[in-house]
Amino acid sequence: MTASRSSLQIYAGLIGFCLITLGLGRYLDSQGVANLRQFGWDGVGLVALGTVGVWLAPRTGFADLLDRRVTNWQRLGRPLVVGLIFALADVLVFVWVIHPEPVTALMPFMQPFPYSILLYGSGALYVDVLYRLLPIPVLMWLVGRYALHNPRHTGLFWLLAGLSSLVEPLEQLITDSPALIAYSFASGYLMNLLQAYFFRKYGFLAGLMIRLGHYALWHVGFGLWVELRL
Repeated sequence: MTASRSSLQIYAGLIGFCLITLGLGRYLDSQGVANLRQFGWDGVGLVALGTVGVWLAPRTGFADLLDRRVTNWQRLGRPLVVGLIFALADVLVFVWVIHPEPVTALMPFMQPFPYSILLYGSGALYVDVLYRLLPIPVLMWLVGRYALHNPRHTGLFWLLAGLSSLVEPLEQLITDSPALIAYSFASGYLMNLLQAYFFRKYGFLAGLMIRLGHYALWHVGFGLWVELRL
């Protein structure tokens, strides 16, 4: 099975989205917008390199981006709901436990709206390319084909999914208390593992939608709520 032409076109559109984010960020920065986070050329380059993962994914047992066997609910709706649930939990923990006092300014994980839509949309894509779209299909292709003689090996997928899902939770671990450490790691690991599972079963867009759902509420929606209250 190979990646469809439509899937490659959709992915090219995602690369274009990142280029728009880069351009708008630089324009706003030139206009003096303070504390603006930028999406740089390195991010665009990594996302563009993700085309290799799109091409290899169907060859290693993953559903294509626009696999006809996958419904739009499976590809878009269900993972979006999953991401929103993770985000809602994070918001409640932040508001009730980490920062119960009133928020009087945009937090470090927030950006001005509507630029936040572009930045965190591109950021979600970057993270999913870095942790899933590139490493898992590429390693399955190399190890599966030349060592196991089966690039679709299910056991190899779960090994790579389990290991790759550790990276982001460990990098972003909340260390305020043992309870928050446990919550931060468990929540982050489970979300990353679910993204890998949805990626394999329903295609890359399904895994990406989980993160987009999370970012839509946690970064964009929460940030907009804070802006409107200031």
